[in-house]
Amino acid sequence: MWPIMTIAILAAVVGSQAVITGTFSMIKQCASLGCFPRVKIIHTSAKVHGQIYIPEINWIMMILCLAVTIGFRNTKHLGNASGLAIITVMLVTTCLMSLVIVLCWHKSIFLAIGFILFFGTIEALYFSAALIKFREGAWVPIVLAPIFILIMCVWHYGTIKKYEFDVESKVSINWLLGLSLNLGIVRVRGIGLIHTELETDIPAIFSHFVTNLRAHLPRFLFHFILYFFTLYCMRFEVL
Repeated sequence: MWPIMTIAILAAVVGSQAVITGTFSMIKQCASLGCFPRVKIIHTSAKVHGQIYIPEINWIMMILCLAVTIGFRNTKHLGNASGLAIITVMLVTTCLMSLVIVLCWHKSIFLAIGFILFFGTIEALYFSAALIKFREGAWVPIVLAPIFILIMCVWHYGTIKKYEFDVESKVSINWLLGLSLNLGIVRVRGIGLIHTELETDIPAIFSHFVTNLRAHLPRFLFHFILYFFTLYCMRFEVL
């Protein structure tokens, strides 16, 4: 009995670690694409770029695990919930893999259809079998999935609207240079870094920051060089 228990504990540790690290990686990618709220990402390794830790997600996962465990108090219901989640991930992965075959690998569409028919049929059978256990614990991933999808859709919609506002309300470099002369802004030595989603010109929030903060401070300081950087390019303007 003890050897079996030891193997089971080790398997649980390995499996949970894979789920945790996989969740961290997916959240990081979603945040980079603007589909998830920004969270604190801690890089735990100086050599491995993908080795990260997200405290907020770790706490959420802990709370959800405790809630499900305390709520079910039954390994059968836990197995049904995890089983439906796993087979759903496999089914989605198969569908995405068929797109990769056509769009990324530029293979024949018939190869993609054969791939999804072979693996998708098997996974669809398991998926339908898991749905039968809906009332016996399989409802948990079905309830959680729309909640996270709603959060991602709302955040992505807000991100797009924010970018559209920045594009419509952006100001030119010459306008900012003229404003700095009129306000009597003092230049200091150094470099200032400003993150923006725009590839050209200045975001409206920066001009709003300059005009409003100047009214509350007797002296307003600007660095001699300002870097406006994005994920796509880096540019600098000397004020």
